[in-house]
Amino acid sequence: MRIFKWTKEQIVIVLCLVFQIGLSQNRTLVVVDKTTGFPIDNAAIFSIEENEGTFTNSEGKAAIVLKNGAFKISKLGFDDVILEKGWETQSDTIFMIAQAVQLDEIVIKSFNLNKAIQYVLDNYARFYVHTPFEKECSFKETVSVDNQLKRLILSKINWWDKTYEFQKRSKIKLRLGAIDYNKNIPLDIFTDVPRVNENNSGYINPGSLISAIYLNSCLSNFVKFNKDVIGVVEESPSDQIIVSFESDWETTKEVSKRVRGKVIFDKKSKAVLEFRNTVEYQNNLTKGIVKESKKESITENKTASWRLTFHKIENDVLALKSFEASAEALITYDNKMHPVVFENSIYVFKETAVDKVNNDGLINLSKPIYQSLPVATIASTNTILLNKIESDFINGK
Repeated sequence: MRIFKWTKEQIVIVLCLVFQIGLSQNRTLVVVDKTTGFPIDNAAIFSIEENEGTFTNSEGKAAIVLKNGAFKISKLGFDDVILEKGWETQSDTIFMIAQAVQLDEIVIKSFNLNKAIQYVLDNYARFYVHTPFEKECSFKETVSVDNQLKRLILSKINWWDKTYEFQKRSKIKLRLGAIDYNKNIPLDIFTDVPRVNENNSGYINPGSLISAIYLNSCLSNFVKFNKDVIGVVEESPSDQIIVSFESDWETTKEVSKRVRGKVIFDKKSKAVLEFRNTVEYQNNLTKGIVKESKKESITENKTASWRLTFHKIENDVLALKSFEASAEALITYDNKMHPVVFENSIYVFKETAVDKVNNDGLINLSKPIYQSLPVATIASTNTILLNKIESDFINGK
């Protein structure tokens, strides 16, 4: 038997390697509302030193890479939580405390929603990132039919533009990165027509999606088409003004619609910290005949929703933190009604100032985003965790 003797230098090298491996390990955290015990979704967990991080999923879970340094957990409506150096020995469950809220009578009497939004548009360049940037993001797309997942895509995307302001000649560039998950199966609606059923169709139009991720585009459309909407000031934290709104139903050519949602303003600057808008439809029908089967297909659009959240970066300028969009419809075919839900999300992991980028690997925005992705997946270290339903879908359960 041969006995190996290690020198002092070899021992030091091995210990360093073990230490580095330990630092690169992932840790799954669960973020919970301390009062209700419910999981908190879309909470940002960022390394304070590197200003890079991830977000919790619908179950309040997030995987982070252990590093030397502190982490900050933030979510509008809750006090920030700071995980100081050495927190790794503590519990994986993190409790957040909801901020105290109150009604400000002065704000209630003087508040005008459209006027407040117009003020944000007039001062947009002062409030939001207005220099060239590159955002390292996670893009997520899901499609559900009859409450069953049919598509799940989770991919890294780098987003570059000269400014966070949508313009007619915007130079937005989306570059594809690592593919975490990419599963796409037939929708099983037109089951007797393979050409239609197996082409994995159905998506949110990329053009409308791109314009919606810019706040100025959302706010401009809101002011233009909702001049009579009245906002109602809700109980709010001391540094915010939370305003909900709901319009009356309007009917044009037999199609009725109304809007409802919520806007959270920074009380001091009056900038928008979060914008939610949902358009509800009645009798918004599209009818057609499927060529092969000669059967009628009816699509009824029910809702379209957007949600944008922001956080402060250097010099108190606001940057996009996350974007969520969804569309709900009912598709009737062969005497069967199928509820369908399309969802797209963008989570910004890191943002840096970048003057120029090349055109290698750009996504073709003239076609559905899912068609630009390769079938093969490339796992990455920083991603959004799947919830149980999504994991079961990926694993074929």
